Amino acid sequence: MDQLSITIDQATFERLEKYAKAFVDTPDTVINRALDALDRLAGALVPTNGYSAVSERRINPWQLPDLTHAKVLDATVAGTAIARPNWNLLMKEMVRLAIKRVGTVHELLRLYPINVVGGRKQDEGYSYLPDINVSVQGQASNTACRAVVTIAQGLDIALDISLMWRPKESAAHPGERARLWIPGADFA
Repeated sequence: MDQLSITIDQATFERLEKYAKAFVDTPDTVINRALDALDRLAGALVPTNGYSAVSERRINPWQLPDLTHAKVLDATVAGTAIARPNWNLLMKEMVRLAIKRVGTVHELLRLYPINVVGGRKQDEGYSYLPDINVSVQGQASNTACRAVVTIAQGLDIALDISLMWRPKESAAHPGERARLWIPGADFA
């Protein structure tokens, strides 16, 4: 691959650093991720790795497919990359953001009826999030994704999830990749 040197302002470089994954990204990979987002916004093919032109299935957030056997490959929430994401981790991150925006568990449940309780609860599949003093019950992929998408849409939170259905006969799209993207107010 040919390489080209470019000069960018310090302020531009600092903006790039905000979106970089430590010890993983280079300026080139961050620029490619930004270009991928612009391509998605423009309705172009969605590259899977920033370099190839392999297209992904585009998921309409208003009509989610069956996500049984779908694995999250990478994800960003409000412009922040989530390390080793899975459906329940994404749901917890969205609950964190939602609580910070709406203030209380009561208000969160009024807006989004999901399995969340105030305080510590660590039975029946709940896990405690001490930073917001809330417990969230783990969910299957379809339910967790619906909660993530509903909160993202309702609170205008940017969301970008790349996923792949495992190559199982019972998967909706065995072996296929897909991207679920919601621009949100956090997308800039």
